Amino acid sequence: MDATYSPFLNGALAWISSGSIPDRCEVCGFEWAIAPDAALDAIEAAPRRYAALLADRDGMAAADDGGWNATAYLWHLVDLARSWSERWVQLDADPGSLLAGWDPDVLAVARNYRNLPTAPALWALDQATDTFVELSRRLDPATTFQHGDWGEGTIADGLRWLAHEYTHHQLDVRARAR
Repeated sequence: MDATYSPFLNGALAWISSGSIPDRCEVCGFEWAIAPDAALDAIEAAPRRYAALLADRDGMAAADDGGWNATAYLWHLVDLARSWSERWVQLDADPGSLLAGWDPDVLAVARNYRNLPTAPALWALDQATDTFVELSRRLDPATTFQHGDWGEGTIADGLRWLAHEYTHHQLDVRARAR
């Protein structure tokens, strides 16, 4: 556990990393100490980057490793943005409250990400991201919450986590689109 990070961010980083908690993502280079405003800017700009990554490319092509195709990563981000938007509405009404965790892989199977098409994914990502950004701008980044799996965190931590997801999965989309 890194004393500079909240329990929430330590839990999230432990979930995605092996061993010690790094200062940056070992794969994409995302800096975990990013300022909340910069994290929100990265999130806000991401739908345009994803649209550019998929321009004239097939996001539905099967992944060589049997994992998600490029478009499945868009749907993952859509669900993240929607669920965190719901959490922000909850925190606006009841700061410090408990946020339920959920397994993104179970949701991917339930929603059948691999078979959901690209055009509505790009539209949904844009819509969900806009809603998330609008809600985020209304809230104080220091507002706390309790995450059901990872413990206490702040809105700033949630912004960092989601900015990482938006940044990191560009690598997956770039590698998997044909």
